[in-house]
Amino acid sequence: MKKSTTKKKKRPKKQATGCVPRGQSDPAYEAISCREKETVVEIITGGQTAEKALEVGLSALVWADHALARFDSESDLPRPIACSEGCDHCCFNQVELTPPEALVIGHFVERHFCQEEREGLLARIRIALAGKAGKSQREIAKIRRELPCPLLHAAKCLVYPVRPLVCRAMHSLDAGQCQSSLQAGDLTSAAYYSQRHELVQAIARGLQAGSRAMGCQSGSLDLAGALLDYFRQPDPLVRWLRGEKVFSL
Repeated sequence: MKKSTTKKKKRPKKQATGCVPRGQSDPAYEAISCREKETVVEIITGGQTAEKALEVGLSALVWADHALARFDSESDLPRPIACSEGCDHCCFNQVELTPPEALVIGHFVERHFCQEEREGLLARIRIALAGKAGKSQREIAKIRRELPCPLLHAAKCLVYPVRPLVCRAMHSLDAGQCQSSLQAGDLTSAAYYSQRHELVQAIARGLQAGSRAMGCQSGSLDLAGALLDYFRQPDPLVRWLRGEKVFSL
């Protein structure tokens, strides 16, 4: 029997747009949130161990990478993403993340940083928190060149494999605009593909919803403050799973 020579039709690529999303409620994103919530519930139901706490955050990061890679490959991007290695303009923004992400990063630092590196990180965290104390978002923006992410070193992320969801989505279509905005100390955003941000925001919402459903601390955390909280107490992973307050909101 001869094999069929009929070629499969390729799905047309979706047209991506560069805009800032405002309160979208796309059923596809809601489905992503629901799926992530179910994943969190399933993982935590499996046991209250440090490994399970890590699995909650890590599974979300892996899914985000997969979803973003799929979007990039299946979408018709009218302009290329301008980000490249060594481009760190967005690393001067103030990062927010969920408790499961903070737990994963804190554990990564424990496992991969020597004592001297951990002490250096904590020192940079305290400097960053002191620099932001009592200031509004606009005031922080004006001095953000002086407030690099504590995890930034030599234009590279020290925890890149476990960087937060928002950092995975962050990108620009105009690196020059990013540099100008940083130098000017404003919050002007360069063009970007809103769908990439919507994808990770949907995953983050599901992560939060699943945490709440299981009685675990949720909410939006400041990266620097969350890491300081992580190292202030024993067994933060298990304590979070038990429903204790690990982070200051």
